Amino acid sequence: MRTVADQIFRMLGFTTALAEDGLAAIEFVRSTPDAFTLVVLDLTMPRMDGEETLRHLRAINPGIRIILTSGFNEQSTINRFTGRGIAGFLPKPFTVDMLTEQLRKILP
Repeated sequence: MRTVADQIFRMLGFTTALAEDGLAAIEFVRSTPDAFTLVVLDLTMPRMDGEETLRHLRAINPGIRIILTSGFNEQSTINRFTGRGIAGFLPKPFTVDMLTEQLRKILP
């Protein structure tokens, strides 16, 4: 899924960085906190889950936009993260159109 999302972002003209887990994502953002406009964050990842990764990313860069993605129920996930600064949610599997729609809502 990560590779497919990377290809979609590149096709849409974005520069990307792929992290294999939450710890790697945190290190990417910590090394250059202002370089990242958006993070697509899966709730289920090895070594550090999406919820904990979200907390760390917010501490590093409170303004970073985060789209959560999950195979879990969309409404319960949205309810669980209400008020935590989530920019959007993509249910897995998602399509190019679904991702593009989220980006139109989120990015200036």
